Amino acid sequence: MKKFLFVLLAIIGLTSCGNNQKSNAHTAIPTAQKEYVEVLYFHGKQRCVTCNAIEKLTGEVMEKDFAKQVENGKVVFKVIDISTGEGEKIAD
Repeated sequence: MKKFLFVLLAIIGLTSCGNNQKSNAHTAIPTAQKEYVEVLYFHGKQRCVTCNAIEKLTGEVMEKDFAKQVENGKVVFKVIDISTGEGEKIAD
């Protein structure tokens, strides 16, 4: 339950930073199903104290509580900067 609350708070924190980006029409892109879970942390170029804390604490949770899953490749943690071309493409 604590993990769920942490993830929920992380999502709320990410959406409250004011990284407003212009949005294009969203289209569904079919992709192959993956055999692992990706934990994606998106951030913009400007980062607040909360953003940095969320990244740090999420990394700690991944290392402590999901170490076995990370080690065997079942869970992958990625930090994505949406201010880069590649990061923006992933976010879209």
